[in-house]
Amino acid sequence: MLDWLKQFGAKPDHPLRDAQAAQEALAGLPEEVSLDTLEQISHWVASVKDTPGFSCDDRLAVMCLLDQAAAAHVGPLFDEFFQKIHQQDRAVRNIWDALCEYWGRLSEGYAQCVADFEHGEKGAKLVEPQMPQALARSLRATSERFKLRYLRFIGIEPKAWAPLYRLYAFAELKQLDDKPVVAYVREAHTTVRAELQKIMLLYLAAPHEFPPVQLELAFRILARFAISADWSRVPQPECNFGFNLAGGGPPVLAPAKEAPGANKRFVGGGQALPKLAELRLLCEKNMLSEEQRFGKEFSPAQIITVIKHLQLYLGVAPPHRRYARIKAAAQVSVVHGLKPICQRVTKIELGSNVALSEDMALKEKTSNIMKLVAEEIESIPETWVQQDLSEWGLGAEIPPDLGKWAEPGKLCGIQLQSDKVWWVGIIRRMDAGAGLRCGIRIFSKRPVSVWLRVIGADEHKADNWASSTGSFSFDYMRAIMLPDALKSHDHPVMILENKSFVPGQSCEVMMGEHSRIIKLVEFLEEGEDYMRAAFEWQQADKA
Repeated sequence: MLDWLKQFGAKPDHPLRDAQAAQEALAGLPEEVSLDTLEQISHWVASVKDTPGFSCDDRLAVMCLLDQAAAAHVGPLFDEFFQKIHQQDRAVRNIWDALCEYWGRLSEGYAQCVADFEHGEKGAKLVEPQMPQALARSLRATSERFKLRYLRFIGIEPKAWAPLYRLYAFAELKQLDDKPVVAYVREAHTTVRAELQKIMLLYLAAPHEFPPVQLELAFRILARFAISADWSRVPQPECNFGFNLAGGGPPVLAPAKEAPGANKRFVGGGQALPKLAELRLLCEKNMLSEEQRFGKEFSPAQIITVIKHLQLYLGVAPPHRRYARIKAAAQVSVVHGLKPICQRVTKIELGSNVALSEDMALKEKTSNIMKLVAEEIESIPETWVQQDLSEWGLGAEIPPDLGKWAEPGKLCGIQLQSDKVWWVGIIRRMDAGAGLRCGIRIFSKRPVSVWLRVIGADEHKADNWASSTGSFSFDYMRAIMLPDALKSHDHPVMILENKSFVPGQSCEVMMGEHSRIIKLVEFLEEGEDYMRAAFEWQQADKA
């Protein structure tokens, strides 16, 4: 019956049967941003995709109108979700659910329009010029959905890759894969290949290691630079990740002697990497223009941190697990935040009878003791369930109702059940699949908490600390020395309070009569309340 009706140009049995009907229906929706309105549009997207009888031009026209109408709600609702991402309440979850469902349906809706064209449905000739845009929009919607899942530490289902490969294979067949197209108005040109490359590069960049703000920044950086990535049909050194268009599953690091194949494709950082290096250099020199910053909310330090991460994971030799993990079922105490950690690790009190040598070993000394005003211990440690342990890492399961602060990049103090000392590390990855789990990278098992007095860039010896009131505003800051941490360019490493790194700045390590001077020489990483930096000693110990 439907085939007979189609021959006579009958419209499908749907309230949004063509562009005019869709415009009339959309005009009746409330103008204010509303989750209910987005859910209504999302419902229409799914029903337009699933209802038979649409001609190619009608279905695509209606899909574009729904996409345009949803944009007024999607952006503000995502901003609301992102601002409240740590609240973990039902209202925030409802926004996340609605956004995920909408982007998934929109991707499938545009994919159905492509399938209509591929099968030669009525009106196929009319939409041929719009196919690159439909393909790009389908992939763009998928990337938005993937980002939302990463933001809640949920991985990507292996089956989610096959539809993307089918779209791209069709684009290749029609020679549309590398054709420049404007996916949305006021955007730079993109290509179908670039949209797929963005999805792949974000996956390969270990997004589970990004805190939410850095993940959003990485998403924006890759949106700009993914088009410069390398692509090949045969294995090449700079195209070191491979996948199979005829199969499923994500791209993986290609073996050294990978054989080419008809359906095999290879992707790599390529020319995107030197462009990222150039951007990083501008950040380090504080020469980044407002237009280059991806948004006013991102600091140069955050941009540098994310670019270094992308350079590492998208380069020709991405990191891999170096230390074997062994199962270790036990309890582990965890505290977060620089100040609570400083209060628990080994401390050098002002005027105490210990000092740091250049190899950061603690040495007994004799001097008058000047104690700080006692601080109230902040933050009660949480007890997590340790699952495995390696030389410089451990995995743990976070019990329900605990770890509400936990996310990648959070600085942690860790105390094993069998030990009295506290280690220092960061949450490196999160997984909310079967329960909330995390992987913690250990920076140091022998951390030392100190106070630094900022004395500027001059290399003169600062006056000894003149106050024991505990007031450290402006001139003093906390720091954690990491004696056993991997050095950076032969320089020892320390953790500082956030926003405190100034290249070339000299600081006095407060130890009383025999204090030491250090100079900050290299920024390494920024977290929520800390910076990791390399330094060098400026004078010998005058013991």
